[in-house]
Amino acid sequence: MPRPVATALAMFTVLGATACAASRQPPACTRPDLSGCAIDDVSFEGDEVISGDELAARIATAESSRILAGALEPVPILSIWDALTVEYERFDRFVLERDLARIERYYRARGFYGARVRAARVQRIGGPGKEGRVRVRIVLSEGAPVKIASVDLAWRDWTLEKGRNIGRPVTEAKDELKIGERLDEARYEELKKTLLRVLTDRGFAYANVEGHVDVDLVKNEARIRYTIELGPECRFGKVKLEGLGELPEAPVRTAIGIEEGERFSTADLADAEQALADFGVFGAVAVKPELAPPGQPRNPVVPVTFSVQPAALRAVRLGGGAEVGSRVEAHLVAGWEDRNFLGGLRRFSVEARPGLVFYPVEFSNLFGKELGDTFRLLPEIQLRSELRQPGAFERRTAAVLRGSFKLYCPQTGEFCTKPEEPSGAGGGASGAAPNPAQEAPEHAIVGYREYVGSIGIERPFLKSDLNAALLYNVQLNSPFTYNSARLPSGFGTLFIPYLQALVSYDRRVNQAGKPDRLTPHHGYYVALDTQLAGYLGFDTAIAEALVGEKAEDERDKRFHSARDIRLQPEFRAYVPVSKRWTLGFRLMTGWLFTGAYGDASLDPAQCDALAGVDRDRCRRDVGVDLQLMQFRGFFSGGATSNRGYGYNEVGPHARVPSSTAGGGAGEEDAPLVPIGGRLLWETSLELRIPLGESFGTVIFADAGDVTREHRLFRSEAQRLHLSAGFGLRYVTPVGPLRFDVGYRIPCMQVLGVCHERAAEGWPEDERRPAKLFDVLPIAVNLAIGEAF
Repeated sequence: MPRPVATALAMFTVLGATACAASRQPPACTRPDLSGCAIDDVSFEGDEVISGDELAARIATAESSRILAGALEPVPILSIWDALTVEYERFDRFVLERDLARIERYYRARGFYGARVRAARVQRIGGPGKEGRVRVRIVLSEGAPVKIASVDLAWRDWTLEKGRNIGRPVTEAKDELKIGERLDEARYEELKKTLLRVLTDRGFAYANVEGHVDVDLVKNEARIRYTIELGPECRFGKVKLEGLGELPEAPVRTAIGIEEGERFSTADLADAEQALADFGVFGAVAVKPELAPPGQPRNPVVPVTFSVQPAALRAVRLGGGAEVGSRVEAHLVAGWEDRNFLGGLRRFSVEARPGLVFYPVEFSNLFGKELGDTFRLLPEIQLRSELRQPGAFERRTAAVLRGSFKLYCPQTGEFCTKPEEPSGAGGGASGAAPNPAQEAPEHAIVGYREYVGSIGIERPFLKSDLNAALLYNVQLNSPFTYNSARLPSGFGTLFIPYLQALVSYDRRVNQAGKPDRLTPHHGYYVALDTQLAGYLGFDTAIAEALVGEKAEDERDKRFHSARDIRLQPEFRAYVPVSKRWTLGFRLMTGWLFTGAYGDASLDPAQCDALAGVDRDRCRRDVGVDLQLMQFRGFFSGGATSNRGYGYNEVGPHARVPSSTAGGGAGEEDAPLVPIGGRLLWETSLELRIPLGESFGTVIFADAGDVTREHRLFRSEAQRLHLSAGFGLRYVTPVGPLRFDVGYRIPCMQVLGVCHERAAEGWPEDERRPAKLFDVLPIAVNLAIGEAF
């Protein structure tokens, strides 16, 4: 883009933003009672037990919303961002009067019966730039709290026969309210619901629980009494289904799992409702026990009606996407799904994803850097399908069959990213002109044809919060080159069979308290991925059939088989720091236990000291190790990892001589490439700040390391790879579109090394990270979906 045009466009953007900012000035503040003024601050005095933030969340009088609490307002240029994102709240004295009554009522509900609002002061804020704004200060007197003196139970129709199975659970539930603690209406009502659920879970469908509280305001004591009516012991009657339409009834009844004549239980009804929701074919599910109306004889046989509303059973998906970061690619997506495939509520889906990789374009060389003859368009395609059979073995277990084919250039390893220039490039240290006759061979751009098949079972537990899966996977990877270069020495077809166990427990919820995996506000997530590759007898038989025994040496075989144990646990937590702000935390580790590859003592440069057959075999060993670790090892850095680094820039690197199996390049001329590690740790801390309905920003810090030794802490200088930065978010139907900028903090990458380009100090087994435009120690990522 010509510089004058770019300058004009930038000026137009700034002027437009300034105009928008000017249009969002504070509302006029001219009335004597200050009505209509912008509320700059709402504060509380005397809020000793109940916090001011808790009170502010329950009243309509609120502060104007500003990014970073208005810290950017006096900052030149950035003040435009503040003005564009501010949401002014207007003062209304009638609203404030109602809020004061709400505050006293809320204190009463929390056990402070003597709480009073003593004053509400509204003051105009003076000073330049603050005209038209007010500050609201509410003065409180909480008083002494009312304490619980007793919690008693009264029974209306207790009999020894009825009470044989409910006495202990009812007593344990009642003991949740402790004598001497402050009276709280929410906890009092919650216990009433808990007692009722204890009874209805054990067959008493008509049970009723009434509560009564006597408060002595002189002694500040409360006596609580719950009166319980059991009613008849009930059993399930007929189970009716409504609204199935074309869906088959048999698998739905199997998932419900309730038989006529079984003891009535609301727990069983809730479990059945969740089982129907897990099918993914119902837009709505309603469960209605048909109890006798009040005043009528109570029938101990209770029919149940499940009313469902099927969603669209078949869907076609069309779309596209792109990635701009450590590589640049664009792709299309086309898919089809049938949620009642061949009847029986089987779920079948198929998806195709063709794309192009702009090699070797990255964000850092996207503008203004000549790529020359190295530029290529690398085609990729991914085909995958899945068949899910519900009710396998038992009503909540699903059998899963998956298959996929990929033709792609993997981002792990060296071969889909142009390696750094060798140290001898440009004539070496002596400055002598390079010899054309000794021109280095073309760098191999290695792609793979990947075939994967999986079969296994999955089952949810605990209202689908806990999910477990056991899968057997067979993976075959056949390498090829996108260019005319030969495959690297030692590269062959990989056979990776592995038994996989996946367990996850997800308790992430949004501000409304509903499960939310995309934008959680609080909760946590725990997961463990365990893989056992090549240890089963079945694996060995297939491997021997593929590899054969014709080759005299294992390194000469065209097939290579993986044999390892791979563990990858992960923990995420989300804590609300305000009504809308969320603090997220992630910790992930990975452990790879191998015998024949990924050893810490691997030194690819040792091949250079050998000659003849020994050197060739050494290079084949290096190629086998590189290839296996490409798919089984751990790498770090990138949009969903350490955001201050490019993809796979964190971790062990090595100079791999003659990686293209040509020439006789030495160690000093070999590219430094990532080779993967056997141990990984990563951690992230992120503050998420919404800026309205569709926009948001984050402030984050990432750290982590990858090693070939099974040690979390190195014996030499620690490598924290600590980066910090900020990001922008825009909400889309498929998840937030995010733009992250990560900055590598000096002296906190490798402890003791404060400059990445220092002549000495930076580890020889790790490549110096790339700089944006060869100047800034930052990385930029554009992606869809949160980093974690």
